[in-house]
Amino acid sequence: MTAVLLPLLRASCPPDAGGYGGSVELRMPDAEAEQLGGAELLRSALRAAARQLGWKVETHALVGTRHGTMVGVVDRREAPAAFAEAVQRDMNRRMRAAVDRVGRPGAAPPAPAPATDPRMPTVAFRTAYAEARQTESAPGSDA
Repeated sequence: MTAVLLPLLRASCPPDAGGYGGSVELRMPDAEAEQLGGAELLRSALRAAARQLGWKVETHALVGTRHGTMVGVVDRREAPAAFAEAVQRDMNRRMRAAVDRVGRPGAAPPAPAPATDPRMPTVAFRTAYAEARQTESAPGSDA
C-alpha cells in the first residue's frame, strides 16, 4: 500500500517547491476503509510513505464522518528559503479555494470547484491500489 501512496504524495507537492508542502487526504465510505484494513492501517501506510519522502508528518484518521472515513497526512517540514514562497503561495491558493467552496456570507456564489478536487487523491489511490492488487494476483507474479 505504501508503494501505491508514494506517487500520490509526490504529486501533492506544489510545483517549484522542491518536494515540500505536500498533503493528501483520502475519503471513502467506512465499509471500503474496513475492507482495506481500517483507518489506522491507512493512516500508518500514509505515515510510512511520507517518511520515505523525508516528510515531518502530521496525520489524522476520522471514521464515521459525513464523508465516511477520512485519513490524511501533511508535510510539516519548514521549507528552505528557495522553496518557501512556492509553498506559501500554494497554501494560500488552497485556503482561497476552500473558502470559495464554502462561500462567504453576502458574497457572490462560490467559484466553480478548483481543478484540484479533494476527491482526486482517493480516485487515484483506488485505481493504483486495484492495479497493484491485480498485478500481485496475476499468474506468474512473484507476489
